[in-house]
Amino acid sequence: LGQLLLHAFRWFDQSLLATLTARGWQEISQAQSNNFANIGMSQGLRISELARQIGVSRQAVHKSVNELKEMGLLELVPDPTNRSAKRVVLTPQGQRNVVAALTIFADLEAQLARRLGAEKVAALRQVLEMDWGEPATLHATR
Repeated sequence: LGQLLLHAFRWFDQSLLATLTARGWQEISQAQSNNFANIGMSQGLRISELARQIGVSRQAVHKSVNELKEMGLLELVPDPTNRSAKRVVLTPQGQRNVVAALTIFADLEAQLARRLGAEKVAALRQVLEMDWGEPATLHATR
């Protein structure tokens, strides 16, 4: 099941990135797309928070954030709760990119409903929206 969920995630992510590029948006990598997904339209996150959410090193997030800054999609702003920290936030262009991505996700979901059937996609959504509880830690049994 885990591999199937990862495959479904990759289908959506690859479809999103290809569609954004086909529609004339700047090309971004999957790692950069992960940053966008985790920042969203929030008030921004510290690089350490972003790394924790994504599950990668701060160095990897810092590299991706710097690339997205150079593209004009993200910026670092002072953290109002800690003067020595910075928050990663979307620029106006980055916000437009996220809005376009959300529209594309809706279009992809509609395409999936046409391919698989609306009832199956609705059932999938229902299961994915359920509270699965905290991540499980399985211990070896003897």
